[in-house]
Amino acid sequence: MNFRLELLIALRYFKSRRNESFISISSLFSFLGITIGVATLIIVMSVMNGFRAQLIEKIVGINGHIILYFNDQNYKKDNFVEKIEVIQNVESVAKEVEMHAMISSEFNSSGILVKGINKADLYERRSIEENITEGNIENFQNNNIIIGTRLATFLRVKVNDEVELITSVKSTTPFGNIPNIIKLNIAGIFDVGMYNIDRNIIFMPKILVTNLLNKDQSYLSHLEIFIDKIEDVNETAYKINLAVESAHKTFTWETMHKELFNALKIEKKVMFLILSLIIFVAAFNLISSIIMIVKDKERGIGILRSLGSTRSQILRIFILIGSIVGIFGTIIGTILGLLITINIGDIQIFLESLFDSKLFSAEIYFFNIIPSKVIISEIIIIVSTALMLSLLSTLYPAWRASKIEPANILRYE
Repeated sequence: MNFRLELLIALRYFKSRRNESFISISSLFSFLGITIGVATLIIVMSVMNGFRAQLIEKIVGINGHIILYFNDQNYKKDNFVEKIEVIQNVESVAKEVEMHAMISSEFNSSGILVKGINKADLYERRSIEENITEGNIENFQNNNIIIGTRLATFLRVKVNDEVELITSVKSTTPFGNIPNIIKLNIAGIFDVGMYNIDRNIIFMPKILVTNLLNKDQSYLSHLEIFIDKIEDVNETAYKINLAVESAHKTFTWETMHKELFNALKIEKKVMFLILSLIIFVAAFNLISSIIMIVKDKERGIGILRSLGSTRSQILRIFILIGSIVGIFGTIIGTILGLLITINIGDIQIFLESLFDSKLFSAEIYFFNIIPSKVIISEIIIIVSTALMLSLLSTLYPAWRASKIEPANILRYE
């Protein structure tokens, strides 16, 4: 008996007798279970990968890959920028001044983080420069600022409107110490798609921030360093430490958000294990389906054995039956999962318009569109797991079928 004939018999054995149609239905449920399990795993893993990638892109796009905070007046002692720029893998270095303040309009007020930065450095922030929805960076000078779209919505302001900034730093006047207050003009509004950034951060010319802090124009709170290869961030940070010695505190994007990304990593592993149970359940269902097929086809197995078929050939026939269900279920599940993953943003928009409600709130999930990123190695692991479980689930019922003795089955025929 060659492979083609074994495959033909396996396909025919999928058809149960008319009075045993439940067997075919059970096989269909096994097929659907594997399909749904594989598709669900691919979708969830891709969404979690996309969420992590988008989070890194947004956080790094605003804050840099490495941040060097100065101790006291160490920023005046040496030209750190020149020392850092010559280090391999360093793309650019931005001088910044940060402070917390309160911004207010005619309608509302809110606490915010002020990032004092030069116009040239702001142009280097592609996540900001490419996401200006109103106004432009060209006017980022004097008392002009750039704010996030959600902050603008909260304050009910638009480009060219005036707002007021109040700092905790005080100035001495004949009437006593009073907070520094300044009127600002909105030059641009950005929308990076991350709620925390769009709602709580504004960009202001660096010279203006140093004046509000009552500092001289050379004052820096930190340097933000952007690199070419993000995977080499720790090695680059180590080289920066050697270059500037002990005049600073250096943090990478990983150390600054360690808890968040560790939580995402653990959650991803747990979700993989939990959703894998769908495939496990489908595999156990496949075992029961093949056992029922063996019981249904005992007479046919006895005839094949009496015609000279060996136990190994019967074993292969029933392994093929389970493998066909597993292979086609895995293939269709993979295609379905990839199609949904690639178009998940459009699907979200369609469902939101259909139900007239937000399914993915930016206030809770940081982003307004569900992100996704397909990693080929993970797809291979998911597909391999499904195929392996499908194959293993066929071994016991196939072994039971191979042990059937034709004499016992055909004795009363």
